[in-house]
Amino acid sequence: MSTSRTRTAAAAPVAVTSVLVLALLSGCGSSGSTAGTSAAASSSAASVASSSPATRGSASTGGSGSATASSPTVSSPTAASPTAASSGAASAGATAEQEQYCRTSGGQVQTRAPYWNTNGSQNQWLALGGSATMCRFQADDEAKSRIYVDLTTLSSTEPTLAGLAYLSKVPMPASTGGGNPATGYCSKELNGSSTFGGGVSASGGGWVAQQDPDDVVVSLCVFPDGSFIDEWGLAYHSAGEVRGQDLTTVMRYQPSGSLPPVFPSGSAQPTS
Repeated sequence: MSTSRTRTAAAAPVAVTSVLVLALLSGCGSSGSTAGTSAAASSSAASVASSSPATRGSASTGGSGSATASSPTVSSPTAASPTAASSGAASAGATAEQEQYCRTSGGQVQTRAPYWNTNGSQNQWLALGGSATMCRFQADDEAKSRIYVDLTTLSSTEPTLAGLAYLSKVPMPASTGGGNPATGYCSKELNGSSTFGGGVSASGGGWVAQQDPDDVVVSLCVFPDGSFIDEWGLAYHSAGEVRGQDLTTVMRYQPSGSLPPVFPSGSAQPTS
């Protein structure tokens, strides 16, 4: 009998210790107050001391009286991706460099907007969305001739379709009358486009800069890669006549050998 009482008495400190640990966790999980934790520990110890051996065994094994410590939820801040900002900054930097190259080459940076019906009265012109920034060159001669070229064609070390069309000097066929020969040259010989609207239309269209002292409306020959040179600049250069500026001397793209055969010379068909 004395041995049994000794084992029962020895089990009590273990149960008290378990309840004290649970009480400490419970106190930290709720308010974190030291006073609240001490009170909970004292109450638990008194309860264990007056309980039966069976009850003490249940408490020590962590049954229904065990406390669960809640883990705090930590929200990680979402880092903003710098991709969009970096892309915008890089684009702005590239444009600024291209504009500076235009100026140092003797040109003037100019932005124009597309309009339809420019053959009609100006109050009936239809402004279209978007705009295009280009380099305008004007010759210091009696005619004050001009040429307009996009900034990429001028400043890129890689070729564009407009640049290759200018360098290739595809022969311009003899005109049979009835239409603008430069427009026909752009579309038929170079596979570009300078027309606005579908079919044969007398409404016309072009790229407008109201403040330009010489060319309020310019017809640009635009290629599928987005590059362009004004259609008359291309047409005149096909016969070896330079307008505004000889672009072969200012374009950064300088082929070391023969040109890529994008615009092969051949027998020209008449342009109507």
